[in-house]
Amino acid sequence: MNTEEVDAVNEWRREGSELVWRRYYGPWEVSARADTNAPFTGPIELKIRLAIGGSDVEEIDRLMSDALETDGIPASLLRQIPFAQIKAQFRAALEPQQHKGMSEPWPVPQRCRTELDYALLVAELARMRTTGTTAPQGELAARLGVGKATLSERVKRAKELGLWDGRQLTEKATSLLNDWSSSDRREQ
Repeated sequence: MNTEEVDAVNEWRREGSELVWRRYYGPWEVSARADTNAPFTGPIELKIRLAIGGSDVEEIDRLMSDALETDGIPASLLRQIPFAQIKAQFRAALEPQQHKGMSEPWPVPQRCRTELDYALLVAELARMRTTGTTAPQGELAARLGVGKATLSERVKRAKELGLWDGRQLTEKATSLLNDWSSSDRREQ
């Protein structure tokens, strides 16, 4: 397989309501499927298969030799699969368009007093999830200088206020953030 073919399969692509990620590790093809209609953000299938083929006999012989040495799927391959990155990329694909390109952190206040404060908090958690952060609440708590329990209570309060549904920002939160962004730009 040439470099262009490998690069073409190292990304997510859409297949109906599913997003598919694929990468080759020597003779092994690893793919992950995630359904955009699933009630969670993450792959619903992870598949590893022997993928030897093509017309280059020397390459086929080398890959087959590699596969024979491992006597099946090697544990080292399982450790190479970037599962957290795959999940983060899928989450990023599901983010609302207005926040998808946001790479700068949201200015989360030290204390949450208003609905906007809570909206900024959950917007930052959503942004952190898309960057591959595996424990966004813990990292944000450390950044703000508060305990994890305190941050969990704030997230719970954001849910009570109708700003966060447990997976993503609600329309109410998005509206608050858009209004805040618009007024912030006008002031500059």
